[in-house]
Amino acid sequence: MDTNADRYFLPYQEAWINDETPLKIAEKSRRVGFTYASSYRMFQKCLRRGRGFTQWVSSRDQMTAQELIRDYVRMWCELGNVVARGLDGTDVQVVDQDKGITAFVCTFRNGARIVSLSSTPEAFAGKGGDVFLDEADLHRDSGSLIDMAYPCIMWGGQLEIVSAYRVDGSKDTPFAKMVAAAKKDNPQHASLHRVTIHDAIAQGLVEKINAKTGRRQTREEFLKQTRAGARTRQAWESQFECKVQDAGGKLLATAKYAACELPAEEIAAIEAANPNAPRYAGYDVARHRHASAWHEYIRLGVTLYLVHRETFHDTPFDVQEKFLRAKMSRSERRIVRLAMDSTGLGMQMAENMAKAFPGRVDQVNLESHRRHELCMLLKDKVDNARAIFPADEGLREDMTAPTVVAATNGNIRVNVPEFVNAEGETSHADEFMASVLGVSAADAGGESFDPIVPVRHIRQDKRTL
Repeated sequence: MDTNADRYFLPYQEAWINDETPLKIAEKSRRVGFTYASSYRMFQKCLRRGRGFTQWVSSRDQMTAQELIRDYVRMWCELGNVVARGLDGTDVQVVDQDKGITAFVCTFRNGARIVSLSSTPEAFAGKGGDVFLDEADLHRDSGSLIDMAYPCIMWGGQLEIVSAYRVDGSKDTPFAKMVAAAKKDNPQHASLHRVTIHDAIAQGLVEKINAKTGRRQTREEFLKQTRAGARTRQAWESQFECKVQDAGGKLLATAKYAACELPAEEIAAIEAANPNAPRYAGYDVARHRHASAWHEYIRLGVTLYLVHRETFHDTPFDVQEKFLRAKMSRSERRIVRLAMDSTGLGMQMAENMAKAFPGRVDQVNLESHRRHELCMLLKDKVDNARAIFPADEGLREDMTAPTVVAATNGNIRVNVPEFVNAEGETSHADEFMASVLGVSAADAGGESFDPIVPVRHIRQDKRTL
């Protein structure tokens, strides 16, 4: 294993430091040392170029702007025995008096300067020199910031743009568009660097962290711990895996889905107040890698309420079928209709259930044209607030994972991505598919009058029911 333990900078940091391209862009994981490497590059440029050279830096907030000089540039000066003014981050100078723009300034003895500002696009008007935009996608007005910074390099300067993606962003943010253009025809002749958390680990990040902290984590342990700390899939992908969160491409828009959420206690109260409401269910089948999922709904008028959800992880098929038979056999809280995934692994179980409960079990092939139709049926329910779900972060993450993409033939299709959830389990939007099937069962019709049970979510992990 090449840990790069004998290198001060990791290979991706060296590549960034040594890149002299006029326009440099880095889409990167958080906390992998790009600001650290960039601050060293700034320090070196100031030593080489001397009087007349200004390195402009724009950070997302004032505290980060001050920390760049106080924590990073100061360290390089101390290591290099270089004298400079303002290293404690207290030399605050006025950049534009009319607009009230100030900056933290570090001035070297040879006259070169580093001017560190918070996110202020107007500060670059009429300025020249090299520009570094840190976490550009996270700035309040990143488009104006980039637009105002770019002309600064017209007379031989360099623009460096570094960022992870916004958690709530999309492919249409200015930074995401620049990255996408650089990956295609690259009209701006940008040098594009891409470093995910996986890339950084492969090049020695964990060993560097262990050396600094005294820990003895393996690469696998570090990755697992880091993933567990990301609250949602979107946070993990955007902050660590360089994946744009295309909010515009989601089948179920997060805002619309959130408008369909109620506290579980409220749904339980609604359920208890309507003991004769008909019940419908959907069941998505899996065995090892993904989870099987059960969604049970009551219908009140045109609105469905999710009252019971259950997931099965690495559970034998006979145990899953026993659960389904118990649900369908009960005389109270009777399920009117169950729609089951009959694709691949689910075919046998769906056939068994259809024979055991004739007229009450729909076998749905989720690889047929029906998949798209049923996904659109669920979308219509959510868009019109006619499906209500318990407020739960894990459920929301799963339900809003699928995206809408254009197929090569011009048709629109629903893409259901595989991802690792916060518990470290591989998911294929399993609860989303259970919901699709549950809505399908309700759409097929039928009536029932049954007593009610509270909302609950029970996990079944490798155990007999």
